[in-house]
Amino acid sequence: MLIEDFTIETVEVNGIPVRTFRKRYRNLRQMFSESVAAHEKNVYLIEGDLRFTYGDTAELAAGMAELLRKEAGVGKGDHVGLLRENTVRFVIAFWAIQELGAVAVVFNTRLAPSELKRQLLFSDLKALLSTPTLSSKAQEAPSDGRPFRHIVLGEDWKSDLPRARRSAPAVDVDEDETALILFTSGTVGVPKGVMITHRNLITSAFKVGFASSQIKDLHEIGPLTCLIAAPLFHVMAIQEQLIPAVFQGQACTLMPVFEPKAFLELFRVNRVTNLVGTPTMYWLLLNKTPLREAKPDSVRSIGYGGASMPPDLLMDIRRTFPGALCMNGYGLTEASVISLLHDRYCESHPTSVGQPHLCSEVKIEDPLTGKELGPDAVGELAVRGALVSKGYYKSPEETTSFYRKGWFYTGDMAYRDADGFIYVVGRTREMINRGGENVYPVEVENVLHLHPKILDVSVFGLPDPVMGSIVACAIVSRPDTEQITAEEVQAFCRDQLASYKVPQRIFFVPDLPRNPGGKVIKGKLIEQFQTT
Repeated sequence: MLIEDFTIETVEVNGIPVRTFRKRYRNLRQMFSESVAAHEKNVYLIEGDLRFTYGDTAELAAGMAELLRKEAGVGKGDHVGLLRENTVRFVIAFWAIQELGAVAVVFNTRLAPSELKRQLLFSDLKALLSTPTLSSKAQEAPSDGRPFRHIVLGEDWKSDLPRARRSAPAVDVDEDETALILFTSGTVGVPKGVMITHRNLITSAFKVGFASSQIKDLHEIGPLTCLIAAPLFHVMAIQEQLIPAVFQGQACTLMPVFEPKAFLELFRVNRVTNLVGTPTMYWLLLNKTPLREAKPDSVRSIGYGGASMPPDLLMDIRRTFPGALCMNGYGLTEASVISLLHDRYCESHPTSVGQPHLCSEVKIEDPLTGKELGPDAVGELAVRGALVSKGYYKSPEETTSFYRKGWFYTGDMAYRDADGFIYVVGRTREMINRGGENVYPVEVENVLHLHPKILDVSVFGLPDPVMGSIVACAIVSRPDTEQITAEEVQAFCRDQLASYKVPQRIFFVPDLPRNPGGKVIKGKLIEQFQTT
């Protein structure tokens, strides 16, 4: 790491106090340039048999930037779309866009053509970069008076790039200008384009760097390498892995799609040191691959999120990766990462998302009165600091609704205990009113995720003529284990939850319906089971 001073200061941004790092880069281009100068000959990108050093990446990014200038006239502040898989081409294009002082608008490659069309026409693009396999999706979206240059780069993409100088004058970009637009997953309403600033992304890089600095002997095992299996249109992959890797001079192994056996082979061959994923991903690695026999000894940090980590699975991970620290992170596209559950608390607080992370001010507020609540009281979680994004693109009403006086109101209902540990219990819109008692689905899901026979679960409300709504859940059982019964589910919940929170209707399903961003579509479950 080029900067190892993680001192935090408070600065004013548009009259709002913001906690940020005292020593920091002004923009992503500056951070990338300094990392290239320090790690010129070190490997940065790994894709199959391909290896690109930091110097290689900078050369190619300069050529890509020149291509965007010549073919589309891209300059500072222009929007450039990325519709690409997890490949070297994606990463080089991203840094080319930052070279120009432009804004990268990253699209979900799994969208249906009609969904993609809406987002393309909404985004005011100057250019769109895609690959041959995805270009047909983009071509189905007419310009409708908003023309953008569509550039498709195939297998010979390097030969299509013009020669350009890496020493081109830097574009003046401020840390609070937009660097990246990601779309929310849209489980409720239409997906929104989140404007993520240079400050936001650099803050994430520093936070990951600080966490790494706490791992004993991390830099003594050789080059650091992360494995990116989550799609780069997701905040976890691009903001919490790809960009922090540059700050630390790490290598990134890129995986287009998560597949357990291929994943195992990649991190064995490339000596991966940092893993990030969901508890389900780790279960698949441990139970569907010969991971234990491989005796991996390079992994030093294991990040997870999205669900509680079952105690038996955590113990299995610790036995398999004895030299690794585990950490649970909680954040959103609009604010990443809000809190962190450190390794030493993973067993004692398994359903907590941890304590506020660096640069995060957190409060729990009564959504009706606006009053800040004390310990153990459930309210809406709000966060302020350098991690909070700028707002929603071309959505002033939505921005005003969720971003107020520097605070981002997450829509997550949560409480904080006397020791400062945060527990997220559900979304405000998903609350189940069971006969006047409020039940938050995430709270019940967190408990069910701890059961050793449950692989995945979703909790939702179903209409009831007497209670108004009742608690229901759809469960995916773990393969190769004895089938869990409804009676077991209810007994397990009764030991840890109030009686009114125990699911009354339990459905066993082969998988859960998800949107292109991977979020469970609870509306489909309600539609499927409300007449059952």
